[in-house]
Amino acid sequence: MANLERTFIAIKPDGVQRGLVSEIIKRFKQTGFRLVALKFLRASKDHLKQHYSDLKDHPFFPGLVKYMNSGPVVAMEHHSWQ
Repeated sequence: MANLERTFIAIKPDGVQRGLVSEIIKRFKQTGFRLVALKFLRASKDHLKQHYSDLKDHPFFPGLVKYMNSGPVVAMEHHSWQ
């Protein structure tokens, strides 16, 4: 019996700005992923700090939060069968 695998995918601000959203979605679908949810948003700094909390002790953490907050992102959930 196949197992359902759920995957979170985020298209970062530069990918959104460069207009790559549809191409990235197309490539994932070609590999067998099934898009089940998509949200276009601008994540708050507090949300990003929580999402990346496992990286908070690294020197690049402040820059990561600033970059991810610099523009909109596309958050997606994909399903695939293993």
